[in-house]
Amino acid sequence: MSKNISPKLCYELNFRTPVYFKIIPFPSFNTSLSPPKKAAELAQLFQREVPTWVKKVGVKYRLLRFGIPQGELPALLAAFARGVQNGDALRFGEKTPAQLARLSYDLSSRSKNLVMDQVLTSFLYTWATDPRHRDIVASAISIDTLDRISRLHTAVDFTRIADSFPLARSMRRKLILHIGPTNSGKTHTALRTLAAARVGAYGGPLRLLAHEIYERLNTGQIVPLGAEAAENYEADEASNFDMQVPGRPRAVLKHGNALFARPCSLLTGDERRPVEGATLSSCTVEMLSLDKRYDVVVIDEIQMIADSHRGPAWTAAVLGSAADELHLCGEERVVPIIEALAEITGDELIINRYKRLSPLTVAPTSLERNLSRVRKGDCVVTFSRSNIFNLKMEIEEKTGLRCAVVYGRLPPEIRAEQAALFNDPNSGFDVLVASDAIGMGLNLKIQRVIFETMSKWDGWIEAPLKVSQVKQIAGRAGRYGMGVEGGVVTTLETSDLPLLKAAMDTNPEPLRYARVGFISTTIKDIFEALPQDTTATTVRDALLFCSALPSCMAVMDPSSKEAETTRYIDSFSQDLTFAERSLLLQCPFPSMDEQCKAVMGQMLTMYRDKLSVDLRKILLDSGLLAPLEQVLAAKQANNILSKPRQDLGSLETLHSVLTAYAWLSLRNTISFHAYDLAVALRNATQEAMEYCLRNFNATKLSQPRRNRTLSFKTHLLRPEFIPQKSSRARA
Repeated sequence: MSKNISPKLCYELNFRTPVYFKIIPFPSFNTSLSPPKKAAELAQLFQREVPTWVKKVGVKYRLLRFGIPQGELPALLAAFARGVQNGDALRFGEKTPAQLARLSYDLSSRSKNLVMDQVLTSFLYTWATDPRHRDIVASAISIDTLDRISRLHTAVDFTRIADSFPLARSMRRKLILHIGPTNSGKTHTALRTLAAARVGAYGGPLRLLAHEIYERLNTGQIVPLGAEAAENYEADEASNFDMQVPGRPRAVLKHGNALFARPCSLLTGDERRPVEGATLSSCTVEMLSLDKRYDVVVIDEIQMIADSHRGPAWTAAVLGSAADELHLCGEERVVPIIEALAEITGDELIINRYKRLSPLTVAPTSLERNLSRVRKGDCVVTFSRSNIFNLKMEIEEKTGLRCAVVYGRLPPEIRAEQAALFNDPNSGFDVLVASDAIGMGLNLKIQRVIFETMSKWDGWIEAPLKVSQVKQIAGRAGRYGMGVEGGVVTTLETSDLPLLKAAMDTNPEPLRYARVGFISTTIKDIFEALPQDTTATTVRDALLFCSALPSCMAVMDPSSKEAETTRYIDSFSQDLTFAERSLLLQCPFPSMDEQCKAVMGQMLTMYRDKLSVDLRKILLDSGLLAPLEQVLAAKQANNILSKPRQDLGSLETLHSVLTAYAWLSLRNTISFHAYDLAVALRNATQEAMEYCLRNFNATKLSQPRRNRTLSFKTHLLRPEFIPQKSSRARA
């Protein structure tokens, strides 16, 4: 870092570039950029760029893929360029201050050339479909081409996206924002209100959280608003929800009360547990029904609305939930987005703010790179899987304390198991080594958070952590009601401590945009508007370049992981229908895992060629069952694993494949017919993963059992291994 830049200033910079690059101010949604580019300045910028833009080979090739015939492109682009030069294609005088601020901000980013390309493409489609330019456009292109342009423009026009949810628009809703940092009790009222509702739903980011709400509502562990638990009912400190508030009634009970029990169904991407007579449901946000009337809906982690990958589901939930009361729980930095959305929908907005319930302080000193100073109750945070295990081994060697681990590729169930080991004072696991996965969905008795590093690979460079990331992770220390009085946060390296202090003293930058785009209805509409032989990559590009957006919304980031996924799906989807490709685009699997990609490729090829995917054959051919067989055999014999890290990596891949298969099976039961086998194998895989994690110490657990031979591969694939009663809802 430059010596001339203070740590505090460092956290005000645009971290897509090194820390010495220029400061980029953040625009409000309701006011212009300060200082904003005037409409005339913006017009001059576009007029200067358009002559070069219309000549670019990439632009012409993209428009060809969008269905504009090559012979009509020159006349269309020439007419558009003239429209930009005379202002007819820009019409900045008709734009609001917020729209001009949006353009100013986006064009000041590191990706300004891409932004210019996106904006000009979007302007082209808006200009060509504007009735005021009908004669000019008609002289340049055919009626059929104009019709194709119009259909694509309609498919990606989000300026009236709120009207896509007529049931919600027919209501006068009340949006209630519960805003606060980690450990502030912000979900207390929301979940109690849900427990008291006649018809309601919870929508969260993780199936782990959806499952907890499902369990607690059915067993009567959530005290409904307006009711109070008797004194002999103990509060449950183990909840993963931020619900304990001093001086207020207990919200979550350790043991259920039949008087409070509410039938509740569970619905996640890969699991459905319908409960007869249930009027409550607990879902991952993507599975929340927007075609149903509710009294109360609770949307958790509302700041996810700005996430490039999953944000569109939160945006749809906020705009489309037909609920009298919509409770939104999350961070302060999401407030401008929700205010802008409430203005669009005309709904009432109430903002409740909560303060942290226990103190959080920055330690005066770092650990000075001395891991022997790690003590019980510490959580050491790093940002790569290899670092996590290297730190675990080094800490265990230098302190004699065993470490639990939590990171993103671990299934939520395993993360919860590791968290439970860390929280249990009698488990023998006294330290946690984790990634930023601890920032959401886990209840942890952390006394001190230690940042091993203050930077993280962002897909481009090793970039300093954002203020919001630092505060969310640091906030896990000293959770109220967990027997920990206050939390402490520090760094491993002395040079990182000033950065930590600066981040903790800085307000996080407000989120800029609610994300829209990659949801099933939009993908279907785009597919139908493009040429018949179009690819998933072209669908993504149409969304990225042609979308018309309100000033508070954005599509996915150009560098997001959808790009890799769409290219991969294209290599297998030549003969698939639009609906089939749309389904595959939404299927969750880690596209950066090469082995997982290869196995998914086998699945897609088998589906394309046979319309039936034999999970047994896929797994046997891929070799993914071998590590599962070996680990389960070692567990049976109580043997130490020789290569637990390698085995764990293979099991993570297997778990991802089985989750993707289960997800596809719930949406196409005929072709992906082995749902029960996938779930059974996934459960076995989680069991094996737990054993791997327990085997990262060098001490042998006990003497191995002798004269015992097992063939888990053939055992696991036998029909009788499959549970007789499926947890999936049958049609």
